[in-house]
Amino acid sequence: MAKTSTVVLVGSFLLFSGCLSANFTPTSGSLYEPRPSDCDIEVFSSGPPDRAFEEIGILEGQGKAWKAELRDVLPAMMEEGCQAGGDAIVMTSSNTFAEGEAGIANQRITATLIRWKNE
Repeated sequence: MAKTSTVVLVGSFLLFSGCLSANFTPTSGSLYEPRPSDCDIEVFSSGPPDRAFEEIGILEGQGKAWKAELRDVLPAMMEEGCQAGGDAIVMTSSNTFAEGEAGIANQRITATLIRWKNE
């Protein structure tokens, strides 16, 4: 009986605590020195900036349950972008969907991580 209670308790905790993740995949041949995790990284949501830049990789972020809002996922992506040495994030897609029989909310965001040229 104790084992069943433990499984239910752990499952409930995971469901109600929410989950966040952000991952970086390099697309250029270069790796850049990490910036502080709270660096001043810009976010572009309606298209690429007018300044000259180079793409350095793809950022993917996902939030579940109570952490399925853009305001939850974006800071995790910004931190990952800083650690990858990026100057700005250009959002390319944002999808919200329900998962499983319980209809657990999910938010998945894909973006391009860039660095300014001549900086």
